[in-house]
Amino acid sequence: RPKALLGQQHFDALLKAAREILALHPAGAFRTLRLSAAGDDSPVMQRLKAELARALGLTVDSAKSDDADLLLRLRPVRGTWEALLSITPRPLSTRAWRVCDMPGALNATLARAMAQLTMPAPTDTVLNLCCGSGTLLIERAALGESEVLIGCDTNQDALACADKNVAAAGLSGSITLDDWDATNLPLQDNCVDVILADLPFGQRIGSHKENEVLYPALFKEAARVARPGARFCFVTHEIKLTMRSLGSWKLERDLQVAVGGMHPGVFLVTPC
Repeated sequence: RPKALLGQQHFDALLKAAREILALHPAGAFRTLRLSAAGDDSPVMQRLKAELARALGLTVDSAKSDDADLLLRLRPVRGTWEALLSITPRPLSTRAWRVCDMPGALNATLARAMAQLTMPAPTDTVLNLCCGSGTLLIERAALGESEVLIGCDTNQDALACADKNVAAAGLSGSITLDDWDATNLPLQDNCVDVILADLPFGQRIGSHKENEVLYPALFKEAARVARPGARFCFVTHEIKLTMRSLGSWKLERDLQVAVGGMHPGVFLVTPC
């Protein structure tokens, strides 16, 4: 039972492991503690994280932020509990440039991996559809030079947020943000080498009904502006809809990832 984690034997084991991790880093590297577990708001879990934080000299991360310094994840496995502790302060996805966040914003580590899948080249003209807060654009810029970096979205709040993050990353002169509809781009045919997108999952953002209209139109418009040999990498939770909507795109790679408790797919496609 979860209550057993508060017993002296198990609590001391958790404390020992956490102290070993803290000792790997300079004093003050860890400031907050986050507990991730089923029922993490229960009295038992609340007490566990309070006791651990007190013993470790940390503050409980009440906001449940991904930016908490020390993450303890608890999960039941075959009738017992498994405890996993992060061994570095803050997750790999933490970025100093993220001064503005949006609901459903893409994990920066995943964005970096997606940009790498497109085999970046300094001659690339890169278009980020549904750019949101700018994560894919900034992570692509971090991988090396490109000819052009353009992000577009019709959400004004998202564009304003992206502008802040781009500025914080020192990329205001390198990235262009435009109020463009991804299904009706003011671009000529065959002018883009790389397309990146974090497509609406139809849950926190958009709906499945809206996506049934959006996806086919977006893939068709992306194919129009793509040069021969272009690479299009996107992430979505709408797997079946994606397979029905690809049109003139050919699937090269597909990967399942874990994002916020969901398991969307990352797809790399090229023109047929």
